[in-house]
Amino acid sequence: MARGRAKGYDEQREAILAHAGELFARQGYHAASMNQVAEACGLSKATLYHYYRDKDALLVHIADAHVSRLHALVAEVREMPLAPEPMFRELVRRIVEEYADAQHAHRVLTEDVKFLSPADRRRILDKERDVVAGFAAAVVALRPELKDAALA
Repeated sequence: MARGRAKGYDEQREAILAHAGELFARQGYHAASMNQVAEACGLSKATLYHYYRDKDALLVHIADAHVSRLHALVAEVREMPLAPEPMFRELVRRIVEEYADAQHAHRVLTEDVKFLSPADRRRILDKERDVVAGFAAAVVALRPELKDAALA
């Protein structure tokens, strides 16, 4: 029978992502090492590898988690039965709230996504395009005269 995950496993993975994201944002993805990530997390390198197979996996998870949160946020707000102006205000409010605690992840998404494999980069950038398109749709609902503008 397979051994289950330890209590706190998911929380530890999230903490590792937060520390790695901050390190990548400050130093750049290529300049940061797994030793530095482990040190920033207060973990041994062996323990770090228990959670993430390599630095590339960290980068994928940081970028994907960030853009997935934005994607879900936009989808959730767009499903609300709101008129265009309150919907736009809610969307802006939630995006600002999300970014308040996501500066490092956003910097990694915008600066380091180029280091992802082509398949991962395409998947993550497609989600990002969906986020922008959802936001653009909210703008057009509020300002229909911008329908033909290149908002995305």
